[in-house]
Amino acid sequence: MDFGNLFSIENLMTIGTIIGTIASSAYMSYKTVVNKISEEQATRKDEVPKSIKRQSNLDYEIMQEAEKVKELLDADRVQVYEFHNGTHYANGRSALKTTCTYETCRYGISSCREVLSGVPLSFIPNFIKKLLDNGELYVKNLEDVKESMTSTYNIKKSMGIKGFYDVVIHNSAGEPIGFVAVQFCNRDASLLNKDIVKKFAWFVEIKLMDN
Repeated sequence: MDFGNLFSIENLMTIGTIIGTIASSAYMSYKTVVNKISEEQATRKDEVPKSIKRQSNLDYEIMQEAEKVKELLDADRVQVYEFHNGTHYANGRSALKTTCTYETCRYGISSCREVLSGVPLSFIPNFIKKLLDNGELYVKNLEDVKESMTSTYNIKKSMGIKGFYDVVIHNSAGEPIGFVAVQFCNRDASLLNKDIVKKFAWFVEIKLMDN
């Protein structure tokens, strides 16, 4: 082998050019990856304040509308419940639950939102079935469901409720995602304008779908 020819100026320059090209390509690829990561991180950072503002607007609009409903109906509480999936049961079934995500109360009426988080649907099966089957549940006097919906009766009783009206809310596919609830603690619910509650349910549906 002619080592003198192998290490000639021309060959060394060629090898140097190849190495330089490889190094340059590797550096450009590295810079591309770094820039892409930086852009993604910047995008995520930008999304955080946007998400906060969007959520804040959503909360404000729903609460404002809930306040109007409370006053129009002379109700004591107006709430929004949303269905969600908790952990799984031992047999693998999804532990579906409901949580009160919005609540407005009349002065002097205690808030129940904190204790109405993650309530298993299996704990109130009769209530959930009737609500979903009919799309609404109107109980003028809580004592009327003492025997047929014992768990629901006990929960509502502990909240000081004497009568209530609940309406299911849906997503864009028409699937139930929760319900709105109007409650009366100082009287029964015999005097009620259902249309006002249904319009509120429709309003909440639209707002939740938009977000």
